Amino acid sequence: MGLDIIAHARLTKIEGVKYLEGEVYNHALEVVEYDTYDFVARLNPDFPGRADDIEDRGVYSSGDSFGFGAGAYSGYNRWRERLAELAGYPQAPIETYGRVEHRHDAGAWTVADGPFWELINFSDCEGVIGTAVSKKLAADFAAFDAAAQAVDDPTFYPRYQNWRKAFEMAADAGAVDFH
Repeated sequence: MGLDIIAHARLTKIEGVKYLEGEVYNHALEVVEYDTYDFVARLNPDFPGRADDIEDRGVYSSGDSFGFGAGAYSGYNRWRERLAELAGYPQAPIETYGRVEHRHDAGAWTVADGPFWELINFSDCEGVIGTAVSKKLAADFAAFDAAAQAVDDPTFYPRYQNWRKAFEMAADAGAVDFH
């Protein structure tokens, strides 16, 4: 099990339908088939401000989409730690499983903004990042691309490219869905 990402561009909210209890219903309370929509936005309330331009539980069609597996949760978190180091966040102590570690992502969690901050300080399992934040993150990924290519880890840059593509796509009136 791991983190899957789907980026959407050119979202259009579908009116007259509602997401309830895991299904999408029309006005007659009939289940709407999945092939008539592309995306149900499930915002993560623990990370406000990441998708203010997307309606929670809104049902959308997408002009384009791109998906990828971000890896197992532990692998994604290691990648996110490398991203925080690349961005220059200082190490900060964090207790995990009864021991104290000093990590760059923990350093990012102590501030209110910075490069990739909205991604580093976001859920590793569920939620949505909307258009406005995706534009900011796409700019961060573009600005750090050369430095990312130089990271001494053969798995880092291919993942970096997937994330960059996702946020560039979502910057076009879209969103990035974590699930």
